[in-house]
Amino acid sequence: MNRIYCLIAILLTMTTVTADLVSAQTPIYIEAGSVIWDPATNEGTFPVYMTSTVAIAGFQFDVVFDSPTGILSAASGGLAETYGYDIGSGSVTVLGFSLTLTEIPPTPTLEVLVNITITTTTGIPDFGNICLENPVFSDVTANSVGVTIGPCSSLVPTFRRGDCNLDTTFNLADVIYLLAQLFSGGALGSCQDSCDSNDDGNTNIADAVYSLAALFTSGPPPLNPGPTNCGIDPTPDGLQCDSGTSCL
Repeated sequence: MNRIYCLIAILLTMTTVTADLVSAQTPIYIEAGSVIWDPATNEGTFPVYMTSTVAIAGFQFDVVFDSPTGILSAASGGLAETYGYDIGSGSVTVLGFSLTLTEIPPTPTLEVLVNITITTTTGIPDFGNICLENPVFSDVTANSVGVTIGPCSSLVPTFRRGDCNLDTTFNLADVIYLLAQLFSGGALGSCQDSCDSNDDGNTNIADAVYSLAALFTSGPPPLNPGPTNCGIDPTPDGLQCDSGTSCL
């Protein structure tokens, strides 16, 4: 019976952010990870990371989009699932708690608290930045625990490497497009990573040579994510890339 009363107290605590929470120390830090969009399902996913110096027994926070097209679809996985939490999501809010009052222990390094699934009313990732707001975390004795929120999240661009002209196909036209860009004033494509066939962080004549070899002399294909399937860049660089229509 005491457990039931304690659980009720935790849930009641989580309905309001009190003045004490705002002014208290913040032993918990949460941060939205980068969004990865899957054009096959028209859904995106991102992790919510957490560090903490105290154990927690329940949490909630809001997922807020820049654009009204964004939709919160589901929440699952992470530490919350590992410790048997009931995880729910509404139109804005993600909620996690344990009916058995199981605590998530302190996590001194960033770990995934829960994974968030999103979609949009348009079926394309036009949601802008995604921010976490109004966090409420509680310990097993129903005390609110202070929380600091990290930066907002944004979309990780996806592309086909080698598909320089973004027409979904890797062929000679991509080499011509790149050469025009490099040597005859052709317009820069919206995803320069797709032109970086050898993945050295630059677009230059070496990429044209690499692509020609792949197409005509049995050279290796453009490096990951490759020319066939959309994917993210495994090697961060300074090249600009917006997910083009070919990967939406």
